[in-house]
Amino acid sequence: METFGRLFATVFLSFLFSGCASLLPSTKATVISPWEDFDSVRADYGQIIPGQTTLEELYKLGFSPFGVPNLRILNATDTINIFMQNPSMRLENLDLGIQKCFEAKARCTSYRIEPSILDNKRIGNFWLDLFTFKRHTVVTGWEFRGLIVIVDNLVVYKDPLGGRPAVNTEEIVVKPLGPLQDAATIIPGLVTTVF
Repeated sequence: METFGRLFATVFLSFLFSGCASLLPSTKATVISPWEDFDSVRADYGQIIPGQTTLEELYKLGFSPFGVPNLRILNATDTINIFMQNPSMRLENLDLGIQKCFEAKARCTSYRIEPSILDNKRIGNFWLDLFTFKRHTVVTGWEFRGLIVIVDNLVVYKDPLGGRPAVNTEEIVVKPLGPLQDAATIIPGLVTTVF
């Protein structure tokens, strides 16, 4: 029985002081789309030619808000507001396609494309993370940003390529007092309100 107790204590202590990284939380945020990576959406987006690509051709390339999830439809006002956020910006200084959208008003629509896949993982020591002494988060994946402006049945403008082809960020938050760190910032506030 004593041997079992030692064995249990050894296993428990090794579990307690090991990293236990597999127990740390992780999330995966995917904006569902037909594209599995940045290069595939970039290739399809690159085939869109303002002044030539028709609405039907655009849909065949996969840019249909009715057949592809998470494509946002914007009206002419929304589109113009994207480009006229700065009060000093003048309409005549904008791309001709945007000017056509302004003139067309109700006949202008835009599609905002924002597919992405982001993996958010916490790494490091489970116990330090659990008690908030040290939290180490790594985010990897990709994000694409695009805007297509359509007047009648013709693409008149396409945003230059945008987004982040390779996301790889790290955040390390260290709290030497662990769970008491937040209490230390709250308590002085309580003291001043009481007196």
